[in-house]
Amino acid sequence: MPMRKLRVPRGWVVFFISIITFAAANSAAQNTNSAQPQASTSRNNEFNIVDFGARADGKTLNTSAINAAVLAAAKVGGGTITFPAGRYRTGTFRLVSNITLQLQAGAVLEGSKELSDYGDITDYGLGRVYGTNSSGEGTKVGIVFAHNVENVSIIGPGIIDGSGDSFFDPSTPHFSMDFDPSVTRQGQRSLDAVHMTADGPIAAKPSGRPGTMIVCFDCKNVVIRDVTFRNAPNWTAHFQNVERAVISGLHVLNNPLIPNNDGFDCFGCKDVHFSDCDIHTGDDDFAIVNSVDVTVADCTLSSRSSGIRLEASQFNMFENLTIHSNRGIAVYERGFGKTDHISFANIRIETQLFTGHWWGKGEPIYIAVGKPQNGAGSGEISNLTFSNVSGDAESSIVLYGHPDAWLHNIILDNVHFTLRATRKDVSDLVGGNFDFRWTATDLKNAVFKRDIPGIYARYIDGLHIQNSSIAWGKPAANFFSSGVELEDFKNLDVSEFRGSNAPGAKAATFLLRNGTGVVIRDSTASVGTDVFVDAQRISGKRLLMNNDFANAATALKDDAVQFTQRGNYIGGNTRPVRRDSDPR
Repeated sequence: MPMRKLRVPRGWVVFFISIITFAAANSAAQNTNSAQPQASTSRNNEFNIVDFGARADGKTLNTSAINAAVLAAAKVGGGTITFPAGRYRTGTFRLVSNITLQLQAGAVLEGSKELSDYGDITDYGLGRVYGTNSSGEGTKVGIVFAHNVENVSIIGPGIIDGSGDSFFDPSTPHFSMDFDPSVTRQGQRSLDAVHMTADGPIAAKPSGRPGTMIVCFDCKNVVIRDVTFRNAPNWTAHFQNVERAVISGLHVLNNPLIPNNDGFDCFGCKDVHFSDCDIHTGDDDFAIVNSVDVTVADCTLSSRSSGIRLEASQFNMFENLTIHSNRGIAVYERGFGKTDHISFANIRIETQLFTGHWWGKGEPIYIAVGKPQNGAGSGEISNLTFSNVSGDAESSIVLYGHPDAWLHNIILDNVHFTLRATRKDVSDLVGGNFDFRWTATDLKNAVFKRDIPGIYARYIDGLHIQNSSIAWGKPAANFFSSGVELEDFKNLDVSEFRGSNAPGAKAATFLLRNGTGVVIRDSTASVGTDVFVDAQRISGKRLLMNNDFANAATALKDDAVQFTQRGNYIGGNTRPVRRDSDPR
């Protein structure tokens, strides 16, 4: 009997063909995965670090696994290397172009506690020339190293932990003899403060420490976002010759006792922008050197050294910041470069004195110039504006040029500070000194005894103080002195200033020596003023106009008597003039 043709509905034919095709494709994929295990690690150029053998146990050294993932991504032109939740211990590894490190929530990339797991600086092309080829202290590099690459990113919300505490001895002070104690207010007692460890800095163990945690040399298009860097054993992050970078939402949480654990250092950079960061360190929060078009905005900073350290840079802007530190804003010139067109706006600063070998003596704003080293024009600082800057401080606003490199055009606009002591025992040990380490020419002018006015300026041409004030809080130190003191200056222009000398100090609201050109107008002597203007050896234009002397015991002293006066108010209890020979 002939066989009848089996009629299969067309829909079932399509269904069976689909099943067969899927099975064949799945079988081929399984065979491919068996032959090449790394193929499953990439999906849209995403590389899971676990698929390269990394173990998130906080014990296994994962440097090789990370290097393998970076190499795999590089072979396909770049990609994202993902760290899922867990602790991944590592030594030094390199980043290449077009790579993103994605640290997911709960992920911790933890630096090894073994110094041998980190590379030597010579193997990474680094040296020991500050500002040129060095990074941090010591002879090692840190965790992440990128050189001559572009389009690299480190993205959170995970953590990179430098294991810094493992490399330091909290019982041993870190110090060097970079000043002469005999010229300090405390004499040899100043060494007692240097050897204290309660405020840091503490010494590294004899075996040493790793280098800068994150290094980018000669890179372009760098992004760091929403990540936490913590417990750095050295500088936290260092950009050298980087162009076009954005750093936002960065959290830096370092041990405040560790020296040299700067938050972020930029050397020779251009178009680098920081925002929405909080940075807590022992050493400087930001160090910006020889850089152009750098902006810092909407950040909170704390440090045992400087909140902002700036040197040889131009066209930088800092705004909307809070700073809790030893020295608030520090601008240096050692005589090699030039600093010009810098603005600081909307900043709140709180400073205090610390024991230990930290640079700084509680200055909220500090500018210092060393001897010019590169001929005419080198070492100059000019066109700096401080606008809407206020807070509490434990020492002077210091504006100190050099006889061969004067400061030019410094503006204090709406700047208000109250000077007070915070810890009497610390004030007695370290206070009442000027600190010019880094720009000083010898040990005797590095740290030396000096009474502390609210604002001190020397070797300056063009100081403009407007709508500003100096007040004195409690407790006051016995070395606090005048409200504003200038020596060796040209062109002082003051308007709408309010202030006095420190309580009990036989000083003045304005103490002026060796200057040319003074205009003080629309200003007020605060209650407790001994003398409003005490001037000696002042020439050129000298004008006092529309000032209120009513709260001053004496309005004018010495050369100030010869100033042109218009519309000033003298109260019934104010003596108009006094000379040194007059009884008080």
